[in-house]
Amino acid sequence: MAPSISSSDELLLGKVPNDILKRVVFKLTGAQSSRVLSGPAVGEDAAVIDYYDRLLVVKSDPITGAEKNVGWLAVHINANDIAVRGARPLFYLSIIMLPEKFERKTLQDICEGIDSAAKELCVTVVGGHTEVTSVVSRPILSGTMIGETQRDKVILTSGAKVGDTIIATKSIALEGTAILASDHYDRLRGSIDTKLLRRAQGFMKRISVVREALGAAETGFVNCMKDPTEGGLLQALNEVTEASHAGYSIDESLVPIEQETRKICEVLRVDPLKLISSGMLIATVPREKEEHVVSKIKEVGVNVTKIGVVTSKGRSLRRLTGKTETVEKNVREELWKVLRTRPKTK
Repeated sequence: MAPSISSSDELLLGKVPNDILKRVVFKLTGAQSSRVLSGPAVGEDAAVIDYYDRLLVVKSDPITGAEKNVGWLAVHINANDIAVRGARPLFYLSIIMLPEKFERKTLQDICEGIDSAAKELCVTVVGGHTEVTSVVSRPILSGTMIGETQRDKVILTSGAKVGDTIIATKSIALEGTAILASDHYDRLRGSIDTKLLRRAQGFMKRISVVREALGAAETGFVNCMKDPTEGGLLQALNEVTEASHAGYSIDESLVPIEQETRKICEVLRVDPLKLISSGMLIATVPREKEEHVVSKIKEVGVNVTKIGVVTSKGRSLRRLTGKTETVEKNVREELWKVLRTRPKTK
């Protein structure tokens, strides 16, 4: 008998909760294949497939929260989830869904963004689908990225070990900050200096983690890597530790944050730890090897910070106030509560 969702399972905006994914989505996956080394599972953001003398790594992800630079963004978001597997992104397929009466020039802008991002990463666009439909009110993009790696180089989300140091690159909520600064510019400029908002909008250009992820993977010392997307840093850590049957303890005062992010989050009453954070790479590394990985990441020009440790159980967060709290199991993305009041697109 096929699994089902009961009438009480009301689905809210954002990612489908992990318990429903496990009860329904992950149980309906078609024919089984022994060549699938890592398939649908909580926290495992890219599939790993046995392909003769190498491994294929495959990822599909949509862009639903942003409205600007969506073509460029779609390529980088998918490439990040390939790179955190220790694989190099190579081929991309794009699905573009457009509303009725959409201007051809804007479609060209989307495709130019895809082309630009693909060239930055040495990725080839090999196909996809483009359609005008009445079921969307603004452009929706979804893409599939394909990469490859050697058999002994793949890194899984489930690889975190108790005692590992948790490290984070760049700063928290870069993508979320850029989206809010762009989509709520008019609302924010009454409270925030326009120069700060312009700088925040530019954070979108920092969302790739491919360089630091591949650099860290080269050391051979990384147990787990993840790109925090929806639900931010806290949801990413939840998924890492659920996949790894472990827990975590982090200190908010150690989490790197830009002043632009802090100010925008204060005005909009958003928790940056729960805000979409593409651009920040998190990794777990054995304590005795952490300096090797930190040094390698710094070599490629990316700042890195130690923010906590993998524990045997629990989800512990020490807040800036000094209070320690237990993080909820399913963290809801902060972006959605703000975008409910998104200004209408003209």
